[in-house]
Amino acid sequence: MDIIGVGINKLSFMRNIYYLVWSDAIISFRKHHPDKKKWKIALFIFITWMNALNVWIIFLWLKYFEIFIIPKFSIDIFFGNLLDGVLSFSIEFALPFLILNYFLIFHNNRYESILKRYCDFKPRYAQIYSYFMIAGAFISAVLYGVLTS
Repeated sequence: MDIIGVGINKLSFMRNIYYLVWSDAIISFRKHHPDKKKWKIALFIFITWMNALNVWIIFLWLKYFEIFIIPKFSIDIFFGNLLDGVLSFSIEFALPFLILNYFLIFHNNRYESILKRYCDFKPRYAQIYSYFMIAGAFISAVLYGVLTS
C-alpha cells in the first residue's frame, strides 16, 4: 500500500470516531429527552464545547513544554475579566468547532445520513468523550497551575 493510501485510511478512521461521537450523542439525547424540541442546539453547543476543551488541553501542554505557544488573545469589552475571558476562549477555541460542527453535522440535515450509517454501536462514545474532556481539562488546569507557579 502506498503512502497516500495509508494517510486516507487514517483520516477515515478519525472521521469515523468524530461521527460515532455525534451519532451516539444524538441517539442518546433523543432517547432520554424525547419531548425536547430544541435538541439540535443543545447538542451542538455541548459537543462544540467538548471539542474546544480538547484543543485547549492540547495547546496548554504544548505551551508548557514550549513546543508551540499561541499568542495571547484577549478582549476587553466588559467590566471585569471573567466575561472577557469566556469570550476570548469562545472565539479562540470554540468558534472553529462551531463552524466545523455546523457544516459537517447539521448543514442540510446531514446528521440524518450519519445516524443511518452509525446507528449500530455498543459503547457510549459521547459520554466517554465528555467525561474524559471534562476530567482532562480539570486535571490539566490544576497540574499546569502547580507546575508553573
